[in-house]
Amino acid sequence: MMKKEKWKDEVLNSLEGINRAEPDPELYAGIQAKLGQMQESKRVQLVPRPYFSIIAASFALLIFANVYALTRQKSNVQTTDTSSVYQLDNGNFNLY
Repeated sequence: MMKKEKWKDEVLNSLEGINRAEPDPELYAGIQAKLGQMQESKRVQLVPRPYFSIIAASFALLIFANVYALTRQKSNVQTTDTSSVYQLDNGNFNLY
């Protein structure tokens, strides 16, 4: 038990001579200057109306094509005779 106490004291005492880290005094000013330059050069850019119209039309066409394909597929499934799909051709099973 005494060894553990001694080890704890050694660890805690090893921190006595440590000073707090201090950054370069010009570091904060440099960061502020770079942020100021970025804010000055950054402008709000809006999407031009023709591009927005093209994008909206593309999405509308994509949705229309998907709905059309799904409804057509659904109608094809309903019209096909499911019994003919599962019929077996016994003549092609040559098991011997």
